[in-house]
Amino acid sequence: MARGWYLARMANRGDGSGANSDTTGKKRISCSIIALVLVAGGICVVPVLGVVAAVAIPAFINFTKRSKTSEAGPNLRMMYEGAATYYMAEHVSRDGSVLRHCTVDPATTPATPTNGRVSLSGRWPESFVAIDMTPPDPLYFQYAIVGAPSRCGVGPDEAVYTFQAHGDLDADGVLSTFEYSVESNSSNELYRSVGLYVVNELE
Repeated sequence: MARGWYLARMANRGDGSGANSDTTGKKRISCSIIALVLVAGGICVVPVLGVVAAVAIPAFINFTKRSKTSEAGPNLRMMYEGAATYYMAEHVSRDGSVLRHCTVDPATTPATPTNGRVSLSGRWPESFVAIDMTPPDPLYFQYAIVGAPSRCGVGPDEAVYTFQAHGDLDADGVLSTFEYSVESNSSNELYRSVGLYVVNELE
């Protein structure tokens, strides 16, 4: 009787031990599957992140550059408006004569185009001062007044100025150019080209 009880007990132990073994095996299989899923997910995620970075980073750089180029248009319009006012104003010569339809000398701002802002406070060329183009804020662009030497008595239907802004927003030596052409019309008033002429907008 005692031997039968012992054998039954050993049999029960054996069944319990087998159940534990099966549970451990299932856990190992589950952990392996999870590990495979994580590895596969990582393999998929890394290329996706690479593609996102390849698209997003250049787009962000171009967005930053474009936001900087927004400086050029308003300043070129300021140059045109100041030059038009100067052109229609009366100027008095040394002998007391009243002169109209006058232009200013060609000039370029002294700062070299760069990827940082440069202050021109106190360094504006005389021609820029004459047309009231002296913004107080530091600038990214170099500005130029292109044309003949200053004179008065300019007639109608003449090419008078080219106003330019040059930028190098990534400091690679390649310049962008924004430009207005300015002429006198048949009424002998200055007018500018309708749109900006642009070369290498984002370089």
